[in-house]
Amino acid sequence: MDIFEAMETCRSLRRLKSDPVAPEQLERLVHYATRAASAGNSQLWRFLIVTDPGDRLWFRDMLAGTAGKLLLGEPPAADDRSAAARDLRVMRRFVLDFDKIPAFIVTTIENAFPSAENPDPRYAWSSVYLATQNLLLAARAMGLGAAMTTAHLWDEPAVRLRFGIPDTVEIGAVVPVGHPEGRHGPVSRKPVSEVVFHDHWGNP
Repeated sequence: MDIFEAMETCRSLRRLKSDPVAPEQLERLVHYATRAASAGNSQLWRFLIVTDPGDRLWFRDMLAGTAGKLLLGEPPAADDRSAAARDLRVMRRFVLDFDKIPAFIVTTIENAFPSAENPDPRYAWSSVYLATQNLLLAARAMGLGAAMTTAHLWDEPAVRLRFGIPDTVEIGAVVPVGHPEGRHGPVSRKPVSEVVFHDHWGNP
């Protein structure tokens, strides 16, 4: 698969089978994540691969806690076929069955550029999200399902405590990984003519 096909078909897939993903495949995803550029080639990213059943269950319970109940609300009516109801069903399943997802990867980065004494977090964010996108494209090329989420924000202090992530490290994303139930792409996006200006803001 060439890079252009991967970009055209790299959908966020949250409906994933419970079948395990081979450890070497997860390591390969991280390999390609580290091919990304980083500020000053600092390569300060770190990746936490989580497959332990107890940790996955803990993460599920964290997501389904008080914040999850407020965000998810009541399940939609069985006869509701609207796009909003469909999206809510997907999100409810993603949260309530999170422990059945075989692995997730936490993309993080040490906040230490241009120096540990005087870090600027803008460089950390630009670097960690480049690596995260590489990971997603690699998953697509390997036929795996993945999605970038910020699920850790539902209770970041608890996530840090559970997994021992120090305060000097920023958490970029939580990426669930598995064999997809659905299909990849094509993605649905606005035409370029609706999102591009030339030479000055507002110029078509």
